[in-house]
Amino acid sequence: MTNDGFTLEELLIARMSREFEGNRLGVGASILSDLAARLAKVLYVPDLFLTTSSRAAADCGVHPKSLSDEWVLTRSARMSLDWEQMFRLIPQQRLQIWIGAVQIDRQGSSNISVIGPWYQPRVQLVGARGIPDDLWGCERLNYHIRHHSRRSFVERVDFVCGFGHTEERRAYRERPARPGTVVSNLGVFVFDGEGGAMTIESLHPGVDFDTVQSRTGFVFGDGETSYPVTQAPTPEELDVIRNVIDPLGLRRLESAESSKALFLELWKRDLAANGSRGGTNVAG
Repeated sequence: MTNDGFTLEELLIARMSREFEGNRLGVGASILSDLAARLAKVLYVPDLFLTTSSRAAADCGVHPKSLSDEWVLTRSARMSLDWEQMFRLIPQQRLQIWIGAVQIDRQGSSNISVIGPWYQPRVQLVGARGIPDDLWGCERLNYHIRHHSRRSFVERVDFVCGFGHTEERRAYRERPARPGTVVSNLGVFVFDGEGGAMTIESLHPGVDFDTVQSRTGFVFGDGETSYPVTQAPTPEELDVIRNVIDPLGLRRLESAESSKALFLELWKRDLAANGSRGGTNVAG
């Protein structure tokens, strides 16, 4: 908890919620970005199209975040989508997504596939998955990177899943999605530097430039060392986060206190709450 009475996780949820736009399928690949989509629908974008992680239930109401979202959200869904239908929405620029990239580089290329050489990687990850599809329909790809380090913010990604501002992207007549906003546990970053390079939009409360630079695998090139502080969540945003979309506190699973013991505690509370609440729709 900061001196201003909010946690880092609440700050990130509020900041990410402000990126969602209307008449879009809002998707968050991390707990915090998923909560951000719900916050956006409650306060800012009432026509945001929510869905479950599998996309099986779509156009859901806003429910409290649950570890059983797949069946909780289904109760208020107005339709279901199979994967073919969902991917048809992408070329119509209906998808707006926050991706949990493992690596992102100076020009905004992203990687969720392998660490190290492709033919002999040190670590094999989930694979490129939907990012190559998302590139050809989304206007931009936003990224939520939980742990800002020299291993996650790199000079050049080990494997390109999503194009940044590179010659490869510029070679296509139909331009792939551009890299959008990056949010980490240290700050907010955009790509408005020379040649589309990453720059700092704001730093979170208590974070200074030297800390960010020391944990980044490339040098920020704008020569500045003083930046705005990320906008604090409003009292209304905090109320919705704490009492409407995440009363159980599942956002803590993406905090520094995350542990197996915390997961077990929240799972038990989730089970009890859903048993009594019955997945009641609270907004939509």
